[in-house]
Amino acid sequence: MTNQFAIHRKPGAIALVVAGGIGLGLVSFKALDIVSALGYRLPQEDLATDYLKGLAWAIVLGLSILAWPVSERNKQDLLWVWFAKSLVTLGVMLFYEWNYPLDAHGYFDESRQRGFEWEGFQIGGERSGTYNLTNLCWLLQQLVPDSFHGLKVSFAMLGLVAVYLFYRAAVLFLGHEDRGIFFLLAFWPTVLFWSSILGKDPLVFLGIALYAYGAVGWIHLKKTRFLPVLALGVMVAMAMRVWLGVIMFLPLVMIVLRGKLNIGAKVVFGLLVGVALWFSAGQFAAYFLLETTEELMEKTESVSAGFADPGKGAGSSLEFQEYEGFGGMVAFLPAGIFTALFRPLPGEVLNVFGFFASLENLVVLSLLWLAVKRTRWEELKEPVVMWAWLFVITWSSVYAFVSSYNLGTASRYRLQILPVMICLLVYLSRRRAPARSLVPITPTSCPVGPR
Repeated sequence: MTNQFAIHRKPGAIALVVAGGIGLGLVSFKALDIVSALGYRLPQEDLATDYLKGLAWAIVLGLSILAWPVSERNKQDLLWVWFAKSLVTLGVMLFYEWNYPLDAHGYFDESRQRGFEWEGFQIGGERSGTYNLTNLCWLLQQLVPDSFHGLKVSFAMLGLVAVYLFYRAAVLFLGHEDRGIFFLLAFWPTVLFWSSILGKDPLVFLGIALYAYGAVGWIHLKKTRFLPVLALGVMVAMAMRVWLGVIMFLPLVMIVLRGKLNIGAKVVFGLLVGVALWFSAGQFAAYFLLETTEELMEKTESVSAGFADPGKGAGSSLEFQEYEGFGGMVAFLPAGIFTALFRPLPGEVLNVFGFFASLENLVVLSLLWLAVKRTRWEELKEPVVMWAWLFVITWSSVYAFVSSYNLGTASRYRLQILPVMICLLVYLSRRRAPARSLVPITPTSCPVGPR
């Protein structure tokens, strides 16, 4: 039997990892003084050793890709992306950490102060996201002790796994591989940067990737084996931000109600999704201590005003205006949704992050225009397509009240749904060739899964 992991079958992959590791090592040894200078905010005395641990860990994780249960072509693609993410995490991000005081520094410092005490995870409760994140950081510190950069690299790998899961979800839907989609998602600037930081964002990103993969497999292939993956994704996302459970389950309710299922299956799946939605809504209410709609409105205004605080915005905060009741909140939604999905626009945030985010948003708006121009109404009723746009609309309707008053936050939070939105717009904006069918193949003829 041929050993699929035999080294002679992957000389290019091995060479890539070795060359990348040596290259990073040479650059790092020459730049350790610069690394130490840029890391003056880090709660770490020996910054050089901290950085070298992170570099070594990046090489080890890169080599681990060779053992992943995926195709040889996918391994090579993953290695290229991992090399790029390592450059961002251990290079570009140094300047970000030098310029801004970050929550990541606190996560690292708190997690290493706990000694050998393990406190587990929880969903719901005050500051549960921060609690869970610091516990995860403690676990990862057992792999690379006392290294901020090692922790960053671990989170970057979680981000890479998430990108690959989003890609596999697209493959499930299309019924064939398309490496262009993988590279589009992996090298999209927002995805490349914000899925590589030490913080909640890569974990939420991973949770939504699991959810998307499970949802597409369940909806399109009608296979219940994808439901545990979907549920795991929801739990991971809720462990960081408990309100995401409601956002993730609401689109599934519509899919169950409109799905081509017999009445018995609709009742069973409807009950399952309904219970899950009830649980996530209850956790949401408990987290924010909500008992009435008036309290929900007050909390919404409080959260929005908090993100409008100039002290948090670094030049990207906008003036907050009260909603004047429930009707005012509804009237605000169209502008808020647009901000959550498509701002900042050029000239609105005058820094490097704002510049790249504005260029991205112009591309997304261009894709939206093409999608509106080329899409037929019936295509929006295809179950996976319907799930995707319902998810994007549900997410943006909630985050409209957060993102609208801090455009920097808008760019970072948009990471959560960017892969779904990009894949949806690329699919809907494609050229329709009359000579051959461009619709996805039927579930019964689609054997594609994680490879």
